[in-house]
Amino acid sequence: MAQLIEIEKVAVAPRHFTARVRIANGGPLTTDQDLVGTTHVYRLLPEICDHTCLGDAGTTFKDAMGATEVAHLLEHVAIELMARTGLAGDISCGRTWDVVGEPRTFDIQLACPDDVLVASALSSAAWILQWAYSGGADPKPDVDAIVSGIRELVNHADEVAKAEEKRDEHAAEVAQ
Repeated sequence: MAQLIEIEKVAVAPRHFTARVRIANGGPLTTDQDLVGTTHVYRLLPEICDHTCLGDAGTTFKDAMGATEVAHLLEHVAIELMARTGLAGDISCGRTWDVVGEPRTFDIQLACPDDVLVASALSSAAWILQWAYSGGADPKPDVDAIVSGIRELVNHADEVAKAEEKRDEHAAEVAQ
């Protein structure tokens, strides 16, 4: 299968991160169009069933998972990965809606405690769904390794930002 999910653009705001994603032609648009792939995701991350989900189907993602948009599943996988890093704070939430006039295209908005965290969790979630809906062959994704990699990336980005801030402060002092 070609790339299932294309992240077309992102917008970062102080409180949220919005990504426009497109589901490839030929790929499942909804989870019930490929229940085997959906089951691969469930077996890899069963905790997503317990996520609060205030959509039409009920109060948890379990109520919606069997027949929802693949983009909605992507949202919940990204939220789970963020939560597992321990860097997302107490509340990780999101919402997904279709883009009017653009078939197979959705906007996913995620709470944004850190843009590096959200971007890396979303891209990792897209990779997990690619694996699941491409047959779920071995080796299966190592979720603990993915979460560790996300955590290391965020920590490194924070260290770089602090070093740049310190450099800028020093340059300002020298200029005076």
